[in-house]
Amino acid sequence: MNGKTQILVFFLPSFFLSVPFSASPIIAGPCVDIVIGEKAPALERLAVDELVSQLKRVYEADVKISSTAPPDASHVIFVGSPETNASMKTFVAAWPSGDKKLTEQGHLLRSVTHDSKPALLVGGGSPAATFWAVAEYGHQLGIRPMFFSDLDPVSPPELRLDGFDVVLEPVHRVRGWEFVHADPMTAGAWGLAEYRQVLRQLAKRKFNHVRLYLFAGEPWVQVEFGGVKSQSAALWDGQKFPVSGDTLGRKPFGGAKLFENPDFIGAKSHADRLAAGKKWLTGVIDAAHEFGLAVTCEIPMYQFPLDFQSLAKPSYRPEPGYLRYSVDFRTQADDRNVVGVAQAQWRAYRENYPGVDAFEIRGFWKPDDRKVLRRLIGDVEASLGDQDRKPILRTLQRRSDVIVSAPFDLGSEAGDNTSGIAEVLLDRSGFYLPSIAPSQLSNRLQAALKQGRDGYWVSSANIGDADLPAYWLSRASFGETLSPDAALRQFVEPACGDGVHERVALAFAASEKALTMIEASRDPEEFTVGMNMKSSFPTFLKSQVVAPELWAKIQEQYLNAMNEMYRANTRAREGGRAFSLYFARRFEFAYEYMGAITAARNAGAADWQKQHDKVVPNLETAIESLNNGLNAMAAIARSNSDRGLIAVLNEYGYRPIKKKLAEAEAAAK
Repeated sequence: MNGKTQILVFFLPSFFLSVPFSASPIIAGPCVDIVIGEKAPALERLAVDELVSQLKRVYEADVKISSTAPPDASHVIFVGSPETNASMKTFVAAWPSGDKKLTEQGHLLRSVTHDSKPALLVGGGSPAATFWAVAEYGHQLGIRPMFFSDLDPVSPPELRLDGFDVVLEPVHRVRGWEFVHADPMTAGAWGLAEYRQVLRQLAKRKFNHVRLYLFAGEPWVQVEFGGVKSQSAALWDGQKFPVSGDTLGRKPFGGAKLFENPDFIGAKSHADRLAAGKKWLTGVIDAAHEFGLAVTCEIPMYQFPLDFQSLAKPSYRPEPGYLRYSVDFRTQADDRNVVGVAQAQWRAYRENYPGVDAFEIRGFWKPDDRKVLRRLIGDVEASLGDQDRKPILRTLQRRSDVIVSAPFDLGSEAGDNTSGIAEVLLDRSGFYLPSIAPSQLSNRLQAALKQGRDGYWVSSANIGDADLPAYWLSRASFGETLSPDAALRQFVEPACGDGVHERVALAFAASEKALTMIEASRDPEEFTVGMNMKSSFPTFLKSQVVAPELWAKIQEQYLNAMNEMYRANTRAREGGRAFSLYFARRFEFAYEYMGAITAARNAGAADWQKQHDKVVPNLETAIESLNNGLNAMAAIARSNSDRGLIAVLNEYGYRPIKKKLAEAEAAAK
C-alpha cells in the first residue's frame, strides 16, 4: 500500500453497532383473521406461519387463524386456493380462470369484499406458489428477505387490504441455487437447522430448485466393490480446524476447541461419519421439499473415493490432502474395475437417496461419451426395476461462462442440446474476498439464458454476499424490469431509509472495481492461487518477487467500499443496520486481507533475496492485518460460513505466518 493511504474510521456509539432484525412499528395492535382450509397442505400451513410472522413483526398485529372468517372480523386474509380452502370458493369469480388460469407457479394478491369490508386473497396454483404469494405480500409491506434473516421496513404502509391486484407468472420456470459442501466456508459448515433456515429464505425469493454438488470422499454413501470398502469418507477431506487458544477472531466459536459442522460433532469413526452424513443430507433434501424446492444432486462420476486407487487406477495423480481422485472414462471405459466402482457408487446414491428429484452428471455430453454413460448407469437403472417415481437424469457441459444441463435418456442415442438450464456464476474472486458486482449480474444472466432456455442455476460459494443478486433475480424472474441500481434501491430503502442507497451503491461499485481488476490482471492465476484454501499464504511466503502494484490498487478499492458502507451505516435506520454493518465489516476484512497477503508475499520475496532485515517486519505486518480482518469478520459473523472463514484463515494463514515469523526471529539472533 502507498504510505499516504488513510483508513477512514467511523467511531460509532454502541447502539449504532447493534444489529436488530426488525423495526419499531408505527401501527400497533390491529386484529387480523387468517382463513385457511381445514385440510390445507403442509406448505400452505407454513405459508400461514410466515404471514403471521410478517404481520406481528411489522404491525404487532393480533392474529387469529381459523377455517372460517368471524362475522365481525375487521381484517380478513384468505390463504390458499379454491381447491384447498373452501372459504375461498365464495370468491371464485375473482380467481383467474380460462386462459388466465394460474399455472402451478402462478400466484396472486387480490382484494375482494367480505361482509361489506375489504379482504384479501393470497394464494397460488400450488402450495409452493401460495408460499410465494405470502412472500410477495411481505415484499409489498417492505420486507426484504436475506439468506440468514429478514430486513423489516422502517416505515411500513398502513395496514389495508384493499387496492391489491397482483397476478404473477414466471418468466424463468426453473430458478435454482447450487450448494457445495467442500469446505468450512460453504454450506458444508451448516447444521441442519441453519440449512433449513437458508432454504426457507430461498423459497421466500421464489426459487424452486436446489442443486447439491456432492464430491466423492464425502460421507454420503458407502461404496463397495471388488472386496474394497470405502473407509475414509469425511467432510472437508478430514481436515481439522482448531479454534481455541491462540486463534485470531475466536469470539464467535464460544470456547469450542474445533470448528465443526454441529451435526457431525462426535462422529469420529467412518461408520459414525457415514451415519451423520446420511442423516444430514436426507434432512437437507426433506427440508428443501418442505418449502417446495425440488432437489437435484450433481454426481461427478469421474471421481472415486481414495480407498479404490489401488483397484481402479487414477488417470491423474491424486492431489495431496484430498479423499478423492479422478479417472478418465475416455481411456478407461474398458477397465472392468473402473466401470465396477462407478456402478457401485451410482447404485449407492440411487438406493440411499430415493427422495432426490433429479441427478446431474457433469460431462458425458458428446455421443461417444453418452454411450459410455449409458453403459455405466444403464445396468444399475435396469436392476432397480420399475419405480413409482424415478429421478430425472441430466448431463452437463460447460459453454463459455455458463454450464448447461440437458435431459439424458437411457433409451436414446442422441443428446438433447436444444434446451437446458444455464448456470450463473457469481463468484470470481475466490472464497475469501467479497464477490459483489451488481452491474455484471444482468449481463451474466442474459448471456446464460441464451444458452439455456428453461431457466437458470445460481452458483455462489460466498452466499453471504449474494443477498442482492438473489433479490434481483427473484424480481426479474417474474417479469419485473429492474436495472441493478434500481434493484439495489428497492432492496435497501425500505429497511434502511432515505439517503442510504447512494452510499451502498458507491460501496458496491468500488467492490466491483476490485473484482474487475482481479479479472483483468495479466497474471490472474498468480492472484487466484492466493484464493486456494490450503495453499494461499504458504504460496505467498515462498514468493520470489514482491507483491504487484495491482494489489495496492485492489486494496484501495476495498478501502473505498468500506468507508462508503460505514457512511451508509451511520445513515441507516435501526433495523437496516443488519445489512449495512455486515458489509462495512466485510469490506474491512477485504481491505485487511489484501494487506496481509501483500505483506506475506513481500516477506517471502525478502527472504528469497536475502534481505533479512525486511522479513520480520513484513511478517509482523501480515499478522497484524490478518488479526484486524478476522476480528472484523468475528464482529458480524452471522452464519457458520462466516465462522468457517475465520477458522480456515487461522489454519492456513495465521499459523503458517506465525511459524515463519518464529523461524525468521530465530535466524536473526
